[in-house]
Amino acid sequence: MPEISKTADQALVLLAYIAEHGPLGTTDLARVLDMHRTVVHRLLATLQGRGFVRRVEAGYLPGTALLHLAQFVEPELIASARPILDTLAQEFGETFILTALQGSHEAIQIEQAVGGHHFMRVQLTRGFRHPLSKGASGRSILAFCEAPTVAYALQHSEDPDHLSQLLSEVRELGYAVSHDELSPGVHGVSVPIMQDKLPIASIGVVYPAVRAEAVETYVKALKKAATAIARALKQQSA
Repeated sequence: MPEISKTADQALVLLAYIAEHGPLGTTDLARVLDMHRTVVHRLLATLQGRGFVRRVEAGYLPGTALLHLAQFVEPELIASARPILDTLAQEFGETFILTALQGSHEAIQIEQAVGGHHFMRVQLTRGFRHPLSKGASGRSILAFCEAPTVAYALQHSEDPDHLSQLLSEVRELGYAVSHDELSPGVHGVSVPIMQDKLPIASIGVVYPAVRAEAVETYVKALKKAATAIARALKQQSA
């Protein structure tokens, strides 16, 4: 593994924690992240100076510089997927999500379209992260990842045998399902978006458990959508 910058790594850890748990002050951040308070203070001053965090009365929150950077995250993928997500959400009335790899061990939701047919529906926060081994959107990617990524997930799983079985089923069926894993009462179905025989993202649907009978309908629509997105990306790069 290449040598990394300790300072840069600390700044990124700090920023990620603020994004998920803020607002937090210097003392609390130093304690929960096990960093020296002086180091945290210096890093926060740097991040604030660049607009990556902002100071409020209760502590620090993510800054507007992150919004600027966000527009450059997977622009081709999002542009190809957005009209398809919108069409699916309008047709089925559920929340359809686009999930991508973050690093090599996490999944992150980068886009969604929320339908309006149902009074009860699921909505996720953009940037929601979770391990690749959790949830349909993560496992549909993980199942087709390269061997080292799969091995890492199995090594860190509470039940490696069960996870291995789930991944085998995803490879056989071409889609993943989840029940109450990332949020109680929420079900999910997801299909990988493949490029050059590797997954670059997944497209899925999340919905309340009371409408669990619609799985097969969603699978068919999502497989068609994943193929269309992959085709659009290939045409862009041609």
